[in-house]
Amino acid sequence: MKESLKGSEKRRLYLVRHEHVNYFDTSGAPLDPRSVSLSDTGEAQVLALRKILESVQVDRAISSDYPQAFQSLKLALTNPPSQGGLEQAEALREIRAGRLGELTASSYLKEDCGAYAHAVTPGAAFLRGESWETFRARVVGKLQSLFAEQDWQDAIIVSHDAVNRVTLSWLMGCHLSQLPILEQDPACLTIVDLDMKRGIVSGAYIRLLNFTPYEPLKTGDRKTAMERIAESMPSMCP
Repeated sequence: MKESLKGSEKRRLYLVRHEHVNYFDTSGAPLDPRSVSLSDTGEAQVLALRKILESVQVDRAISSDYPQAFQSLKLALTNPPSQGGLEQAEALREIRAGRLGELTASSYLKEDCGAYAHAVTPGAAFLRGESWETFRARVVGKLQSLFAEQDWQDAIIVSHDAVNRVTLSWLMGCHLSQLPILEQDPACLTIVDLDMKRGIVSGAYIRLLNFTPYEPLKTGDRKTAMERIAESMPSMCP
């Protein structure tokens, strides 16, 4: 570990959202997120990300245990982590939706596109599934456990849109109010530097946010992440 400054330990966290996948089949029926892999578009995106990360050496490399996240981690890293192999964490799974087939088209579009804005509402759940409070607790709990470990200085976490947003919002000292503005596009890279004191974050500094190597200036589609997901389910679009 490098020397600390004034009793603080400096760490760096690389956050990646997994690359593009298809969450719905051609008929518009939802696919199980626990089984979907990267699409052809996603594989092209991860190759662009790999070039950006080719000089990066991390001590820890962690993904959620969903296949698209673990596949993204394996393909994105040029150098293996210095501490052990690639890790998977159930706690870093994406927030769980309810039974989408039970929603009408209008309610689906409203609840999907407004999901992050409504997260601050007491008792709110994502598409009538997992509550935001429960989701935040499991993600933050995993991060606190990771930060308490002393065997790393640089770590990469490859997970999901809402996981990254909750992570960033928490590191910014917010609760869930900042989720709507923290866009996380497929295959994006976010870098956060951390000041640590005895395994607890005492300061966080966002060095890079939502950088997409395959489209750095984001000149294409201007829809939000949730608008893209809503649009990808034809059976729910009016």
